[in-house]
Amino acid sequence: MPSSITFLLFAYLGLQFLLSGPFIQFVVNIFSYRLFKFRWLTPGILLPGLWVWAKHFIVHFPGELGTDIVHAKGSLIHFRISFTKLFKGKLIFKGVNVRSFHMDYTNRVDSRKKIDYLPKRGRIQFRLEKVAHSSIDIEDRTLTPIFTIQIRDIRVENGLLDAGSPLEILFRSRLGSCRLGREGLLRTGTLRSGDRGYLNLSGITWGELAGLEIIPLPLFKKQVHLTVEFRHIDENHTDFEGTLVHTNPEEEGESETYPFRFGVDWNEFNLPFDLALRKLIMELFLQTKLEGLMARTLQTIAKGIRLFLGRD
Repeated sequence: MPSSITFLLFAYLGLQFLLSGPFIQFVVNIFSYRLFKFRWLTPGILLPGLWVWAKHFIVHFPGELGTDIVHAKGSLIHFRISFTKLFKGKLIFKGVNVRSFHMDYTNRVDSRKKIDYLPKRGRIQFRLEKVAHSSIDIEDRTLTPIFTIQIRDIRVENGLLDAGSPLEILFRSRLGSCRLGREGLLRTGTLRSGDRGYLNLSGITWGELAGLEIIPLPLFKKQVHLTVEFRHIDENHTDFEGTLVHTNPEEEGESETYPFRFGVDWNEFNLPFDLALRKLIMELFLQTKLEGLMARTLQTIAKGIRLFLGRD
């Protein structure tokens, strides 16, 4: 009996050593040579609950092979890996808390080429308990002119980030907000039941938001004020209803208001964030209740976005 206990103790200590922070950092940095590097100050993945607690972490993808360039760092992160979900082929990070996170992201590969590498929706998820004091700087070199946007003051509480369908985080967070570009403000949230929610967007143009400045139309220089109410029908379907307002910053008092209503199947949004956002904007344009020239203009834009996404 004592010998079996001793064996189990040494087995536990050996496994814990293999999951220790310095050992994981050493092994990963060797096998990821030239692809990415990371550093973290942590005891590692702690057994038996697969807990992770780290301070001052850095992840860097140098893009030496022509890939995207990413530099991310933060002062604190802790989470737990769901052990039971691993047996179902899913990687679920629970209770994710992130503090003072910043990422510089330079996109150099056409997002359409990344679609085949995304995990299926639901396979890899980050269940965010709280994200605060965070920011992201994005530069997309695949667009002409080069698209840039700064996302500041990111705050998320009880959100769900799916690696296969990242756009859904906008509609699956108990509370979320951030500043976009120069004057943009985004607020989103859900009721306690989680099946209904809202999204408000103001102070930003379509060009700033989704890199649509490549379309030479005055519409994309107007500021967007978007008010949305949404309802999750089930895990895969959501209905949207709201009002789209366009205002011209150069002419005070001039605004155009359009109601809309449509639904989406999230299984069709297994796309990188930028492509999914353009696809959602396409659906918004197609379903906005307009007449005359504006209707034809938005429908033409929607068809152009659809063509860009590679759809028939």
